[in-house]
Amino acid sequence: MAANMIGINKRIIACFFGPFPVLMINPEITKKFGPYTAEEGCLSLEGKRVAKRFKHIEVTYLDENFAKQRQKLDDFNAQIVQHEIDHCNGILI
Repeated sequence: MAANMIGINKRIIACFFGPFPVLMINPEITKKFGPYTAEEGCLSLEGKRVAKRFKHIEVTYLDENFAKQRQKLDDFNAQIVQHEIDHCNGILI
């Protein structure tokens, strides 16, 4: 979930990678590999849309303690983060 999708005008996303949420403040994709075409749904739109995504990404962000973090993500987790960062950038699929 991106903060701006619930009326908070900040570059913050929250994603679940297992049982706990990961909060990312000012997330930026710094590396991306393996482009592919994904079919995605979104709570903001009806139906599904096609989106260009990358199978492997590296993202930097500040965590909830404002400590800089770097994380490598693959497959569906990478797709989720790309989708939410798009929301932060004002892009809907």
